[in-house]
Amino acid sequence: MKTKIKIIGSLLFAFLLFAYLNFFSSFVFPWQKMEAIQTTLNWGGLAELPKVTENLTVEKDGGIFTRSFKIQFKANQSEINSWISKSKRLKDNLPKVKGERKIFDIYPGEKESFGENVTVEKGMVTIRMSWS
Repeated sequence: MKTKIKIIGSLLFAFLLFAYLNFFSSFVFPWQKMEAIQTTLNWGGLAELPKVTENLTVEKDGGIFTRSFKIQFKANQSEINSWISKSKRLKDNLPKVKGERKIFDIYPGEKESFGENVTVEKGMVTIRMSWS
């Protein structure tokens, strides 16, 4: 009887941990990564990421009724400029410039998303998109 309770308790704990990580933490599981990237690009009206990127990270935030994604990557400046010129919502968007940082605001986003911004600084690109 105690063994069954331990097994059921362990399974319940594992399920709750997985549910928490899946819905409420910033952790993106490997099988969610490509979908998160594609969703972020769609919400921002952005082109596919450059073929050669380094240090690609994907984070999520929010809960059941809201979701936001943050994608960060490094690329050389010519790849970034090409990506900007191919992106529907960036190519004609004048950025705010603060030193070496360029901030492209995207409000509202595509697909009824809230939008947010794309920041480019010294070869590092940060994309933030939200939906609520």
